[in-house]
Amino acid sequence: MRFTFGLFAVFASTALAVPRSNLGVEAGPCAVNTDACRAVINASACFNEFMSGGNKNSILNCLAGTDGTQTPTEKMCACTGCVAPVMTTWITKNNVCK
Repeated sequence: MRFTFGLFAVFASTALAVPRSNLGVEAGPCAVNTDACRAVINASACFNEFMSGGNKNSILNCLAGTDGTQTPTEKMCACTGCVAPVMTTWITKNNVCK
């Protein structure tokens, strides 16, 4: 029974996946070899900590003090393709990359 349920879960999650372009949010750049994008990728656990109830500044502070000379906002906006769709939606909703 576990094996069958596991296969169903994998099938259901794949079948229900919605491409970002269908959500009204376009995938942005993700140059993983840049300091900015490495910082954004590495900060994903920090983003998750603040996503529910966190304000814009607390999430952007996850990128403060990371590699590169860009500001946290510049790093985030330069690497929107490196984050999960929920984060891309949050970036759009909160006008982070105006």
